[in-house]
Amino acid sequence: MVVPVIFVIGIGYLFGRYASADLGSISKFSMVVLSPALIFSFLVRNQLDSHQLVKIVAAVLLFTVVMAAVTLVVMGLCGMKPFMKPALLATVFPNTGNYGLPILLFAYGQQAFSMGVVIVVVNFILMYTLGVYFASLERASWRTAITDVFRLPTTYATLAAIIVSLLHIPIPSYIYDPLKMMGDAMIPVVMLILGMQLAHVKPRGDTGPTVISSLVRLVVSPAVMLGIVYLFGIGGLMAKVLIVQNSMPTAVIMTMIAAEYRARPDFVAGTTFLSTLMSFGTITGLLYGVNRLFGS
Repeated sequence: MVVPVIFVIGIGYLFGRYASADLGSISKFSMVVLSPALIFSFLVRNQLDSHQLVKIVAAVLLFTVVMAAVTLVVMGLCGMKPFMKPALLATVFPNTGNYGLPILLFAYGQQAFSMGVVIVVVNFILMYTLGVYFASLERASWRTAITDVFRLPTTYATLAAIIVSLLHIPIPSYIYDPLKMMGDAMIPVVMLILGMQLAHVKPRGDTGPTVISSLVRLVVSPAVMLGIVYLFGIGGLMAKVLIVQNSMPTAVIMTMIAAEYRARPDFVAGTTFLSTLMSFGTITGLLYGVNRLFGS
């Protein structure tokens, strides 16, 4: 389940390591063209009812709050208070997009993938609001963060999909099919981009905080989400998706946000790199674990 993802990420890493490519343009293309197409095409024809959507969104929001609290407590107890706020970037926001979605597709199929897209949308919004706020260390306002959210094409793709679904607006196949085709292309592309991004990450952060943050991201997060799914009475495939998606390594985009706001970017990059390497083992074990808990 994880091996195909590792293989494609590895190809991207080798290309990024030895070829000269404009990673910024490729990433922007994925964000501006492929991501909105994927989100819209899946949300307008998803099989989730409003009750399921509310449960997923509520679980992710509660997870975000609990992980932020856990991170502050752990970093404080470990005597790493200077790393508290940048650690929030590394531990609270998982790589649900270009790592989590391919894992769900390979492991559980299209229905799980559709649930995963909803989680990705919620995380995009959280990363460009709370993430920017955490990175700015009180220097940025919520107005700035919200403005950034409304600069994302994914936000408008989500709103358009919600309107289409609520009003039952039919989408003709000559519009839907090419959008779905572009959306489907996102999966291999974002895995390659992740490998290319990792090839350019230069971890130079402090070893102690980097290891602690990686462990919180990969070990504490599945336990937190496990508690939340039991609290909400969620089971079956939805429980698997929520736990697996939110146990991914640190989102690569947080490295860019940390660099932009000078929030110890070397430390965040180091955690991104280390947690991604460690996740090849932890995610494999987690997939077997959730299958035993919630059925295969």
